[in-house]
Amino acid sequence: MKIFTSFLAVFFALSTPSFAEEAEQAYMKSMEKMSVDMKKGMDPDATKAWTKMMIAHHQGAIEMSLTVLKETKDPMIREMAEKGIKEQSKEQAMLKEWIAKHGG
Repeated sequence: MKIFTSFLAVFFALSTPSFAEEAEQAYMKSMEKMSVDMKKGMDPDATKAWTKMMIAHHQGAIEMSLTVLKETKDPMIREMAEKGIKEQSKEQAMLKEWIAKHGG
């Protein structure tokens, strides 16, 4: 029974992705979504295109910051990620407001 229990413990440890693998998958998902959403922002008007693409770009940065905050203990990185979320969210709101006023 001890051997079987040990086997199960090792099996589950090996079959459960590490946070590094989870983070990598989350980063890839964020970047892929950001890329798709930025392409959707293309517009004949350069100003509108930039605004729409930056909304998607900021969302990607927010998602990546949330991912690193799940794992990092580094105070500088935590501070930068938290600051980034706050600033990117504020700018996103400003950009969305601009789009609403100018048609998008």
